[in-house]
Amino acid sequence: MKKALIVLLIAFVVYFLLAEPDGMADVFTTIFDFFGDLFDAIITFFEELF
Repeated sequence: MKKALIVLLIAFVVYFLLAEPDGMADVFTTIFDFFGDLFDAIITFFEELF
C-alpha cells in the first residue's frame, strides 16, 4: 500500500511537471520558501535563547 502511494505521488508530480511547468515551479518555490522561513525562525529562536 505504501509503495503504491509513493508510485502514485511520483506519477502525479511527473504529470504535473509535464502538463503545467509554471505551476510546478510555483509549488517548489512555495516549499523552499516555507523551509527557508522555518530555518530562519529556528535560528532566531536559538539566538534569542542565548
